[in-house]
Amino acid sequence: MLKVLMVYFSGTGVTRYFASLIQDEMDKRGYSCDSINLEELVDLPTLWQKGPVALHYTIRAEVKRPLGKYPWPYLDLNTARQAANENPLLSSLKKDWGDYDLIGFGSPVYSFRPAPVMIRFLLDLPVFDKKIRAFSFATHDGAQGDYEAFMNDLLSSKGFRYVGHLDQSFIYSATAIMRSSFDHLKTGRLLVKKSFQARKNIFLFLEFIHSLFYGIPYWYKGTNWLEKMVGIPYRLMYSYGVDFMLNHLLFGFGIHKDECIQCMTCVQQCPQGLIEHDDDGYPVRYYHCMYCLRCLNWCPTNALYFSNLTKGKARFPGPEVLLDAAMQDSIDERLKSDR
Repeated sequence: MLKVLMVYFSGTGVTRYFASLIQDEMDKRGYSCDSINLEELVDLPTLWQKGPVALHYTIRAEVKRPLGKYPWPYLDLNTARQAANENPLLSSLKKDWGDYDLIGFGSPVYSFRPAPVMIRFLLDLPVFDKKIRAFSFATHDGAQGDYEAFMNDLLSSKGFRYVGHLDQSFIYSATAIMRSSFDHLKTGRLLVKKSFQARKNIFLFLEFIHSLFYGIPYWYKGTNWLEKMVGIPYRLMYSYGVDFMLNHLLFGFGIHKDECIQCMTCVQQCPQGLIEHDDDGYPVRYYHCMYCLRCLNWCPTNALYFSNLTKGKARFPGPEVLLDAAMQDSIDERLKSDR
C-alpha cells in the first residue's frame, strides 16, 4: 500500500478542493493518504518574512508605486534560489517524511509560478536522499506556462525524484472582484462539470503513478509538443495581460471605514502577514502582496478593496458555497418534477 502525503497552499479554496478530489481517488485505491494545508504545517507569515521572495509583478509594483514609505526588501526569484539554505525549523521534516513513498506539492499558479509562500517553504526544505518520489499539482485560470518545469527543477534540487504534474482549470475565481455580481448557481454548475473532468485526469495520472511503483506498463499522456507550441503565444499574452491588469488596474489597498467592523479577519487570513491595524484599529497594508485575494473574499462586510475597479464588486465565496448552490438547485428541480 502506497503511503502518500499532499502539502498544499490555497488562496481562494480552489486548490484545497482539487487536493480533496485527488485524495478521494487515492482513498478508493487503498492508498494511505495524508493531506495537509501548508498553513497548518508551519507559521507561514513568519517563514516567508524571513526571506520574502516575490514574483516580478509584485516587485515591479513596489518599485513604481509603493504603498508605504519604506520598500519591503523583496527577493526576486533567482536571488532567493541562489541564497536558499536549509531552514533549521524544517530540518525535522526529513525524518518526519521519511516513511512516505510519494509526496505531492500543490498551489495556485501565480504568473506561471507557485505562490511565493510555497516557493519560500520549498526553498527552506532540507535536501532529501532521492528515495522519495514527488509530484506537483496546480489550479489555474487557463494557463500555467512552464510551471511544471519549474517544479521539476526545484523539487529535484531538494533531492526528490520528480515523477510528474497534475493540473486543472476550474473557474475564474480571480475575476470575481471585478464583476458587479457573481452567479453562484451558474458558476456552481460549471464547477461540477469541471470536477468530472478533474476526476478523469486524476484517475489517469494515478494509473501512471501506480505503474511506477508496481511495474505495470502504463503510458501517461502529458502535453505534447504541438500543444506546447500552440500554447506559447497564448501564455505570453496571458502573462503580460495579468501583469498589466495587476500593475495598472488592481494594485493598492483601500477600506470603507464606515463598513469595517474591525473584526481583523483580514489580518488573520493574510498568508504573508502583511495586513496590520492602524492606530484607530482599521486594517492597513503598507506593501504589495502576491494578491491571493483572501482578505477581500473573507471580509464579512466587503469593506476592503484593492482599487476603484473593485469597489462594490462581487467576491468569490469559495467552492463549497458554489457546490451547495448547484446541489440545492438540483434538489429543487427534482422536487418540482415529483409533484
